[in-house]
Amino acid sequence: MRNQPHELRRVRRSLTVTLLVALLCVSTSIGCASGSPAGKTTGDTSAAEQSVTKPFSNSDTRIRFQFAHIRTVEYDGFALPILSPDGCTAAVQISSAADWPTLLASVDGGVPDAGRITIAPLCADASTPLLAVAGNDLLIGRSCDSQGFLVESPRLDGARWIGKVSWQGGEPTWLIADEDVNAFASLGPAGEIAWCHRRRDVEKFSILVKRGDVIQEIPPPQDGTWFTPSFSSDGKFLYALRLRDGVLAACAFPISQTISTTPIISIDLSWRADARMAYQTVIPLRTGGDSSDQRLYFFHPRFSRIAIWNPMNNRIALTSPSSSAAMAISSTQIVTSSAKQLSVESAPVEGGSKDAMQSTSVVESLWIPIGRGAGSVILVVQPGRSTLNIARIDLDPPKK
Repeated sequence: MRNQPHELRRVRRSLTVTLLVALLCVSTSIGCASGSPAGKTTGDTSAAEQSVTKPFSNSDTRIRFQFAHIRTVEYDGFALPILSPDGCTAAVQISSAADWPTLLASVDGGVPDAGRITIAPLCADASTPLLAVAGNDLLIGRSCDSQGFLVESPRLDGARWIGKVSWQGGEPTWLIADEDVNAFASLGPAGEIAWCHRRRDVEKFSILVKRGDVIQEIPPPQDGTWFTPSFSSDGKFLYALRLRDGVLAACAFPISQTISTTPIISIDLSWRADARMAYQTVIPLRTGGDSSDQRLYFFHPRFSRIAIWNPMNNRIALTSPSSSAAMAISSTQIVTSSAKQLSVESAPVEGGSKDAMQSTSVVESLWIPIGRGAGSVILVVQPGRSTLNIARIDLDPPKK
């Protein structure tokens, strides 16, 4: 494995805690179920599996939940897993030699032996074997569907391919495999795929969107470049980050029979940005709104917390301070994660108070939501230096 600069090693350890913004280093490995419900800090997972009822602050509302550890897996200390839509399988980056130029798919980037991925069954017994993914040149992607998850592969000639791996493991199926650089791909709810594209000798990215057999290009913005295209959960918008002259902006393109080559609306996020900031704004997030939510969830570089942008009115809702991940669990509640706790809080109001008024701590240590399971279950992970604890939280457990 390639030796990495000291700065990159430090940043890789801290990304899953603060999404690279605050750079709070994780200096010790986090043990299995070290945080438990109701404020306990023991490693007793049997106690953690009991149902707990806790009140919301400043409210008469109470929340009842059940926490259960599932399994511990090896991982690269950097990338969060991708969870299958049914919550029963997770794709995990178990090793990675990627440096910053590789992560950013820049002109001088491209580590051929980028890393290895494995698949962890979560609904079966914890001793169920991991499923192998063929190849040691794979970086875990940003998106998945019921058939599989996306991966990227830097090639020896400087190109970069985009593939899809079945939830049963095995060889990737290459979706985009040419002589150019293809990166930051995302799947849409109707089977679309959008990704950043450039020739190997060109610095600026355009966006390519494939719907059916038709591919449409959104050229690079004047004096700028695109990053991290994604689709809204309801499929009505294509989002992308625009970086131009140090200004980072979120942009929305309405989706109809065609996609406009210029955004209908945009909002500035930072006036002192670079490609690394664009990466950490969106790439690490694995969660967001439900299937009817058209808003963009991202880590706001100026407010240092998760924000939710509504392109219909160009307003932003801010979650609680220091939140590094957020996931909607209903129209009125979200789950947020910070370095100190995992909480359920009232959904933030667009243009309203910067601080959530009602919240309750579910686990008083770092756990990050990565997606939904069946019913009222959410899946969460607790990152250590080289291992990842995976647990489920039932926010409406059966009453005994």
